[in-house]
Amino acid sequence: SSCGSLPVCPSRTFSTESRPQTSLSFGVRLVEAMTAGVDASRMQNMLQTLQSADPQIDSIVAFSKFVVAYLLQQDGANPGWRKANIEGPVYLVRRRVAPRYQLMVKNQFSTNDLLDNLHADWELDCQKNYVFYKVEDPQKKIRGLWFHDDNERLRIEAMIENTLREVRKGGVEGGMEMPMGLAPPTEDSVTVSTAGVKSAIRALADDENFISVLMQKLRENQRASG
Repeated sequence: SSCGSLPVCPSRTFSTESRPQTSLSFGVRLVEAMTAGVDASRMQNMLQTLQSADPQIDSIVAFSKFVVAYLLQQDGANPGWRKANIEGPVYLVRRRVAPRYQLMVKNQFSTNDLLDNLHADWELDCQKNYVFYKVEDPQKKIRGLWFHDDNERLRIEAMIENTLREVRKGGVEGGMEMPMGLAPPTEDSVTVSTAGVKSAIRALADDENFISVLMQKLRENQRASG
């Protein structure tokens, strides 16, 4: 069968069992945010724009500035991948109420966005420049997202996989360790700001135990490199 516009055919058998397990710690999430090239003020603006359409969104878990959406046509004389006429930024968002996580592509051409609720029965399959996923509804076509930069694809793929594991464990109330976006502070969440980071660093600098451990590590590294 034909793959339409796509250069390669994804596997028709979706399986995530062999995918490497990715555990994203708080520190890694900060690196994710920085490597995504999105500063806090821009992220806040994007969050507010999304909230204007859906006030229940409380944070942006992951973001990439541009993807092209495809749908897998499996019926008819010429099955294969077809452009969905949806192109634009992709967001993985967390909501205050069910459905707790959504993946959306905001269409730059019209108000016809791609919006899917993450579900435990999703199947994910990825290859270079593409993320493919099969939603829980068998009546819906398999989706494909094309990324110009494969590093962006890898980053978003890891975030989706991590979120799906949380959903499958039934741990969506606890959620991710630290969303990439800015969530309203609760007992279980932390809002990171420049002033807060500076304050924390100053506090550590005044902590003799921390300085002692840091100096010990520096000496060990110096001996190892020497």
